[in-house]
Amino acid sequence: FNLAQNYPNPFNPTTNIDFNLTKSSQITLTIYNILGEKVRTLVNEKMNAGPQSITWDATNDHGAQVATGVYFYKLESIEGQLQKKMLLIK
Repeated sequence: FNLAQNYPNPFNPTTNIDFNLTKSSQITLTIYNILGEKVRTLVNEKMNAGPQSITWDATNDHGAQVATGVYFYKLESIEGQLQKKMLLIK
């Protein structure tokens, strides 16, 4: 179970988030702003074991573009929680 650093980072307008699941499980991949407020839920579903890649287009849950700044992405599964930081520059 691991979560890679997003790439590119810093990014504009999209970035990729890669992770690896050691077993099939329900996962949630969520983006938070610097204040800890939820910006976007990218994934909330059961996924198969193995490498995964998700692209974020710097939009929130309502489809609006988010501001330049630091964001955090958090992966949660039955195996635990992992979090990393990324930077959006416009």
